[in-house]
Amino acid sequence: MIFRDHGGSDGWCTLIRLTRLNINRPNVRWPLVRPSRSAGPELGRRGGSNRRRPWDAVSWWYSLLFVIPVVLLVGNYAIETATRPPTMTLGLTDAFTGQPVSNVSVTVGNETYTSNERGEVKLRRPAEAVPLALELPNYEPVRGQLDNQSDLRQAFSLRPNRVDGVLTDAQTGQPIGNASVSVVADGAPEMAPVMTGPDGTYSITNVPAQARLRVDAGDYGVLEEAIGSRTRIELPLRRAVVAGLVTDASGAPVQGAIVTAGEATAVTQGDGTYRLTNAADVTEVVIAGSGFTDARVPVAADRTANASLERVQVKAIYANGYTMADPDEVERLIQLIDETELNALVVDIKQDTVYYDSQVAFFREAETVQPLYDVNDVLKQLKDRNIYAIARMVIFQDPLVAYARPDLAVKDEVTGGLWRNYDGVGWVNAFNEELWHANVALAVEASELGFDEIQYDYVRFPSDGDLTTADFGQEYTAEARQAAITGFLQLSHDTLAPRGIKLGADIFGYTAFVDDEQGIGQNFAEIVPLVDYVCMMIYPSHFSEGNITSAPGHPNDYPYETILESLQIAEAKVPGSALKFRPWLQDFSMPLEGYRDYGAAEVRAQIDAAEDFGASGWMLWNPSNEYQAGALDPA
Repeated sequence: MIFRDHGGSDGWCTLIRLTRLNINRPNVRWPLVRPSRSAGPELGRRGGSNRRRPWDAVSWWYSLLFVIPVVLLVGNYAIETATRPPTMTLGLTDAFTGQPVSNVSVTVGNETYTSNERGEVKLRRPAEAVPLALELPNYEPVRGQLDNQSDLRQAFSLRPNRVDGVLTDAQTGQPIGNASVSVVADGAPEMAPVMTGPDGTYSITNVPAQARLRVDAGDYGVLEEAIGSRTRIELPLRRAVVAGLVTDASGAPVQGAIVTAGEATAVTQGDGTYRLTNAADVTEVVIAGSGFTDARVPVAADRTANASLERVQVKAIYANGYTMADPDEVERLIQLIDETELNALVVDIKQDTVYYDSQVAFFREAETVQPLYDVNDVLKQLKDRNIYAIARMVIFQDPLVAYARPDLAVKDEVTGGLWRNYDGVGWVNAFNEELWHANVALAVEASELGFDEIQYDYVRFPSDGDLTTADFGQEYTAEARQAAITGFLQLSHDTLAPRGIKLGADIFGYTAFVDDEQGIGQNFAEIVPLVDYVCMMIYPSHFSEGNITSAPGHPNDYPYETILESLQIAEAKVPGSALKFRPWLQDFSMPLEGYRDYGAAEVRAQIDAAEDFGASGWMLWNPSNEYQAGALDPA
């Protein structure tokens, strides 16, 4: 065995050679031989001079002085290594990219470490359970625990919780400033939005998992999209507003026209302007104004769509369900329309029964669908002759539904059965919203079949009969009645308007003369904004003497004055609503003593009054569908 002692400044090494020792001869000393001066090269080849170093004479006992410390050091190291806690390695990565994350603050108990560029932290495994915390700005903190049973290699994934981005105009590339940007997540508390800067940038921290980015950018609309594993979201936005001006043929602004594009709807203001929001992908709008033909207008590159509407007057006669069931009678009425100024037909689709093969489940289950005519055949005839088709529906005087569904009917407090009016007819309860939705579904079906307009009749509470015994299931107040009727009309408007379907409502003419709802829920001023056409039944025979100030006698004897004054009073009640008026006119005689019979002259006088006023047409009512052709101008 040879030990090398690196010592001294001259770099030489002392070699201690331990040769085989004879332990039985402890006192043997190796002789010191001095080499001869004349020693030849052979000695030099054997290692140089034969001169013995002094160390060669050191006893092996003294050599142990070098061996023992080394053994002790190795032993101590082995013992220390065996008793020292093992080293753990924590590996930290980005949850979205899988890349190592450096500079993470790792707190284990009272000790804090920092991850290196490889995303690693090395530490002693704790002897007992201690809390673990991983923290780095713009990442969701991680909390946990380590103990003496923890694996020596631990992997942790840190989820970024910050999102940055920029909003720009998709067409120009310019930044969109002052837009509201927020994040929303199901089950997470609502966070306050941030506003984009002048450069369109935004930054949101503490973004929860499974969050959505919500942007409200004014004219660019409102949008939401999942954030997912993105930390930067750049959004080029298209203007979501379509603006425009609607006028008539003379250039005068049209107020109250409805502008639609899919589910987006707007109404023109007094100056004829409109703003259609949430319309980023809209390429065409439909503009429908009461008293005007509809217009389809393409959206220009600058997101504007202007229109000039043409006036139209609907001049109609009424046909009941039994007339529509007779092909000869249908042809008779169509022939009258072809030969005169008439251009529309009001067709009964529901009165007590549904007159065509409706598929609306409510009415089929109530067994009130009793087809009298082929609605598709009728509509084809009307369309082929360019006749405007109006579907008339009786709403709340619905005795067959009342009998089939007494839970939806007005009840009699005395008998416990159905309440009936003086004619013995039952009514359904207008407070019940199941009836609202059923009738709206029928209106939608009729519009999809091809009717141009839906017209509601008996859209009110009952007016005749002993109402002191009527049980409506709730407090029967004027406010409640009015809320029910306007609520039903609002639902109908919101459903039909986006489909481009006109909605009309038949109301008592006298409702325009008073400020209340007359005990039936019909408040004139509240109804006008909810329909396209207000169809006042202003039959001169139905007024009382003194109602019409311009008529010196009974209004029945003054058809022109009665119609004109009624329309003027109605327009004064709701200024600017004249184009929504399309009145029902009387083409029948009231069989009462002293009442003037109505012929062609009386019918024409009413028509002239409506047209002189500027109404959007008129409709003639005769329950037997016999009309005074002499009252009508030729086609």
